[in-house]
Amino acid sequence: MRFRSAFTLVELLVVIAIIGVLIGLLLPATQAAREAARRTLCANNLKQLGLALQTHHSTVGHFPINQTASGRSSNNGCEPGNYSWLVRVLPYMEQGSLYDSIDFNTNMSDACSSGIPIGASHTNAIAAATQVSGFLCPSDGVSKDNAVVMGDANPAGDNYAANAGWPSSATGYDGKRTIPGPYNGVISLQHPGKSIAWHQSGNTSIRHITDGTSHTAAVVERLFQRAQNLDEIRNVRESLKSYHITESSGRTLSVMRDRCDAGSTHADPVESAFIGRAWISGWTPTGSTYMHLNTPNMSHCHFENLNASGDFAVTPSSNHPGGVNIVLADGHSQFISEEIEPLLWWALGSRDGGESDTL
Repeated sequence: MRFRSAFTLVELLVVIAIIGVLIGLLLPATQAAREAARRTLCANNLKQLGLALQTHHSTVGHFPINQTASGRSSNNGCEPGNYSWLVRVLPYMEQGSLYDSIDFNTNMSDACSSGIPIGASHTNAIAAATQVSGFLCPSDGVSKDNAVVMGDANPAGDNYAANAGWPSSATGYDGKRTIPGPYNGVISLQHPGKSIAWHQSGNTSIRHITDGTSHTAAVVERLFQRAQNLDEIRNVRESLKSYHITESSGRTLSVMRDRCDAGSTHADPVESAFIGRAWISGWTPTGSTYMHLNTPNMSHCHFENLNASGDFAVTPSSNHPGGVNIVLADGHSQFISEEIEPLLWWALGSRDGGESDTL
């Protein structure tokens, strides 16, 4: 009798088909496992930022500030300004040497009237270009090409924004909030060159968070802009676009939210261009702070007084399926669904509104 010692063509095709099916089953599982690991690391970064905020508060008596603009010019130079809150937490994230290298006596820009650019000859150019791993969510990668938009120092990007509260012209849930209302988040916004009525007088501390630190958002993740020209910016995903909302009169949060979409207004590529491109900069369009208006993974919204006051309703966003990581003012982190009810989302953004939430 003669026995076969090789596969027939049919058997070979069956084996190949089986291998293909197995790969088809395993690949999504592998990708999901990798994303789960990235999401966990991202959440850990937020926990470290939450701890840094708490340590900053314990050390100096308040949470860090975010400077939205430069001081007045003097002797053809720029007074200090445009520093983000992320700069102030560096010493509490094992980045003391980087913090010590920063000259706080100069404006973080080559121009006095705006937040851009940061040139290669700037005093803090090297610090600005230093990538801090704790400021990046691995699901979004690394922002490497910011020179065209932010200056030839090529500042390093970031994925985390701090809660500034509600927009100043928002009349709250039911129209009863006096406008312009002071920002009611965790991070104080300050303009070093002039006084702005709806900026908090002084710094924010735990005593100001009367809603409770476990019920008030502190820091979230948000994607950074990668587009390099106007055409690219016009065609990015919605969560990277910012829509212009006029503010001739106050509006409730609900009305503002409804107005911030393609059906009611237009996306402005200029105001969308700078988000997340420089962790060192507190200049408003870089999106170092965010506001509780749109729920996660929707578009951003900006207003007429965007630059000077910090009134930029940046919306949290991520590449994690279904939502974003967030850290609360008490330092604990959790995952927030993009399907969160707007009323609950707005309550999380307010530190002293007396709202009832169920987180």
